[in-house]
Amino acid sequence: MKIVKRIALLLIVAVASPGCTAFGKLDTWGVVTAGRDGWQHPDQVIETLEIELGSRVAEIGAGDGYWIARLSQAVGPQGRVYAVEVEDDKIEALERRVADEELSNVVVVRGGYDDPNLPDGEIDLAMTCLTYHHIEKRPAYFARLRVDLAPGARVAHLDDRHDAPPPFRWLQGNGHWSVPEELHAEMEEAGYRRTGAYDFLPIQSFQVFVLKEASQEPAERVELSNREEPRP
Repeated sequence: MKIVKRIALLLIVAVASPGCTAFGKLDTWGVVTAGRDGWQHPDQVIETLEIELGSRVAEIGAGDGYWIARLSQAVGPQGRVYAVEVEDDKIEALERRVADEELSNVVVVRGGYDDPNLPDGEIDLAMTCLTYHHIEKRPAYFARLRVDLAPGARVAHLDDRHDAPPPFRWLQGNGHWSVPEELHAEMEEAGYRRTGAYDFLPIQSFQVFVLKEASQEPAERVELSNREEPRP
């Protein structure tokens, strides 16, 4: 229901706010025809992540399973997707979705609030989407995640921004967003360095990290545009 309300309001205001920077990144027709895809831009996200066939990918906070079929296709039949959740109802819903869509390379994992319970040393990419701000003691959590990562692994976060302009901010629950600079600092504290920051999502930050002790990587890729004034 929250997603339906968000889509309806976005469509109404998109017509009335053609000059808004965030609305310039909104696929209005995509919202009409495909709902969340119009503002989540999943194909562009997957392309940006450059997931290789055979990879082992974990989504921490898989929610209703929006990403799992796309990740399943990206890793291919020899890869593995771990869909991590902590709540019973969400775990059961994910298991039903995996069975209904016959996603044989997807495993639903019951995570803990301080540990995603992933296999040690196996994860090539861990991602969160609209989950980061829900995690308590984030530096400690992602420091713990380090033991689960394979050599050269990446961690990607997509999260609602604190400075989303109206009407987007009206759709955000109180505190249901993060400050990109604080997210960056917390991941640094947890032992990571940022390798990419992308700004094609209307109201979300999108940042990618690797372990600091990883072998030398290319210079950080930053694709940022001007933003509206931050919320007071």
